[in-house]
Amino acid sequence: MTPSVDPRTDAGPQGPIPVWVLGLEVDVVDFLSGYRVPGMLQGITPGEVIVSLGEPLPEQRAASVHLNSFSFEGQILFCQPRESRYEAHITIDDAEETGLRRTPRFPVTIHAQLFPPRGSPVDITIVDISSAGLGLELPVAIETGQAIALASESVFVFAIVRHCRQLSSGLFRAGVEMLHLLEKRVGTPAEFVPNRFLGTAWGKRFPKKGR
Repeated sequence: MTPSVDPRTDAGPQGPIPVWVLGLEVDVVDFLSGYRVPGMLQGITPGEVIVSLGEPLPEQRAASVHLNSFSFEGQILFCQPRESRYEAHITIDDAEETGLRRTPRFPVTIHAQLFPPRGSPVDITIVDISSAGLGLELPVAIETGQAIALASESVFVFAIVRHCRQLSSGLFRAGVEMLHLLEKRVGTPAEFVPNRFLGTAWGKRFPKKGR
């Protein structure tokens, strides 16, 4: 797969923050007006996405970002010209700040899809989960430090690859650290028991904010 670590960094209070490149088609919807602008999700930093838009959206406004049947809410912090388009920085308001702890891994078999930049989805299997991340089995290698996006029946995840090795079967086993998790805003059929378990387990790390 194409490496997705962007040499460009954003400045932070404690030094440069790496920007992980994704290249996913999205729609950004302004909450106040309902106006929808298609764009390309170019990169992700902890708590924020960078979206390339064909036209500007107002800054300091609430918006939602839609990826297929998944979406998340946030604030447009910045939207300024960049080359022939507009670069928008939008927060991901899906989780409280939490620390990472070592926890047991739970073996599972959950079919999912990996979304490579500008490519067709790749069928993968989630083989274990913990509060810190996921274990994946997949037919292609993914590079350590690469940002990935994957989805099961009910959740969409942004994650960073922490290791990847080839198995004797020819498949690859990877461990990824989750950055953000998005849930479908529809009911999940009762027969999807593994995915309900997955959402519950991940929810312990990503508690919903009070409204």
